[in-house]
Amino acid sequence: MLARRSKRAILAFLGLSIVVAVMLAAVGRYFDSVEQKRRLQEEKAQLKEREDFIFTVEPRTVERERRYAAAVDPWLVADVPAEVAGRVSEVKVETGSPAKAGDPLVLLDDEIAASDYRRAEAKLVELQRLLGEAETLGKNRVVSRTQVEAVRAETRQADAEEDATRARLEDHTIRAPFDGSVVERLVQVGEAVNINQPVVRMVDTSRLRIVFYVNERDVDSFPAGTKVQLRLSAAPGKVFDVPVVNVARASDESTRLFRVEGELANADLALRGGLTGEMTAKVGLYENQLFIPTACVRLEGSGATVLRVSTGEGGPESVRVRVGEELDGFYPVLEGLSAGDRLLVR
Repeated sequence: MLARRSKRAILAFLGLSIVVAVMLAAVGRYFDSVEQKRRLQEEKAQLKEREDFIFTVEPRTVERERRYAAAVDPWLVADVPAEVAGRVSEVKVETGSPAKAGDPLVLLDDEIAASDYRRAEAKLVELQRLLGEAETLGKNRVVSRTQVEAVRAETRQADAEEDATRARLEDHTIRAPFDGSVVERLVQVGEAVNINQPVVRMVDTSRLRIVFYVNERDVDSFPAGTKVQLRLSAAPGKVFDVPVVNVARASDESTRLFRVEGELANADLALRGGLTGEMTAKVGLYENQLFIPTACVRLEGSGATVLRVSTGEGGPESVRVRVGEELDGFYPVLEGLSAGDRLLVR
């Protein structure tokens, strides 16, 4: 009997404990709910008070700029070759020497060529004398017209031989092909050279060729005559306006980039070939385009979302948007938002 009463008391105590535990849990959940509501109200109040965390979407007009690594090359570069084989008798220039078109650069031993020319010249003079006599005799019918024409043909051949030997003699003097300067002397006195062997490397830096490479999206932004801005490490603080003169019609096979060339006047030779710099160019214009800060955007795979703040009591809502390429900390909005939308800056 006593054992049964003890069991009942124990069961009653356990039941009461369970009821108390359930009540305490319910009370805890109630207070947690109250605390969450209080925090949410505080966050909303703070959100309303901190307008610097809200960005209002408005249309803007923006020019897009791109920067490209640029190479500064001489306008003309030539390895000046020997036109004939021979031995170097004199080098008339050194590295850095200026040269005008036609100036002698390197002389080859021309003794044999000079001798050939003198013989050809003497033969021509003699045939010209004989032709004059034959023409006089022909007028007096002392010799036939056929004989006169034979002398005339021989004279023409001798004239051609004289021209050829004079040209070979002149080829022993290797001359500058254009106005410029010598960047490297490639032969020494006494050295034997072959036909087409380079003897001097020359450049023309009175104009400079500015070379840079652009992608397929930007290449149409560089029609001939477009002005781009060049900054050089060798000329800090200076900005050069460079007009575009050539754009490749096909991309490089390995990089898939298009070569663009500009021309920079350098008549005073203040700049040297081989410098490096940075090219800045305007490659796009956004007119009345919606822009939003990158801090408003959360990129998710191939898409993006923003938190739009509603004017009612509800919290920010997640909105999917399509944006363009980042530009100075902002994305152009292509789809998903309208002017006047207010976004949470995260």
